[in-house]
Amino acid sequence: MFSAVSLKSLSRVLVMALLSGIWWHGYTQGAARSTERCAATLSQLRETFAMQEKQRAEQAAQALNALQQRFTHQVKVAHQAEQDYLNRIAQLRDKTRHLTRRIDDVTQHWQDEKGQAHTVACVFTRGFVQHYNAALGLSDVDGSVPAAAAGGTGNTTRSAETPGERHTPSPVTQRDILANITDNGQQCQVWRAQVNGLLDYIEGSQP
Repeated sequence: MFSAVSLKSLSRVLVMALLSGIWWHGYTQGAARSTERCAATLSQLRETFAMQEKQRAEQAAQALNALQQRFTHQVKVAHQAEQDYLNRIAQLRDKTRHLTRRIDDVTQHWQDEKGQAHTVACVFTRGFVQHYNAALGLSDVDGSVPAAAAGGTGNTTRSAETPGERHTPSPVTQRDILANITDNGQQCQVWRAQVNGLLDYIEGSQP
């Protein structure tokens, strides 16, 4: 027969064993649920990261594609602007050659009201030529030659002017003046074509 003390001890052992079993069961269940939650959270984080990476890659690809399209458009506009400019310059040169060939025809003779031809007699003073050259920014060109005859460079040094020399005749003819205007006209139109081409390029290259 067990004594009362032995029964109490046995009861305590059984209670401790039962509590230990309950604790162990709870621990293992909690650990398992915790592991599952961690795995689920980690999987969700991985999916979120992968989705964000995919979105960033797609956005980068779209941005790169937009830049490529813009660059292609700008190159196309630049090529078209260059071609338009070259065509315009070729037209201007043809026009200048045509005008140059007509200079002699419109500067050598003139007709009166009866249709009678006369030789052109037009005097340009040295002062006139100096004024003409100064208006072109070539004030250092000798007044005895027009800017066209000096090559438009202003390299012909003006000699010392004597009293009344400004009113003496110069060797400049209508042909010289018209030839100079023809050359200057072409250059002005070239500059205009350059400016217009640049403006067209800037306007065309805008997105």
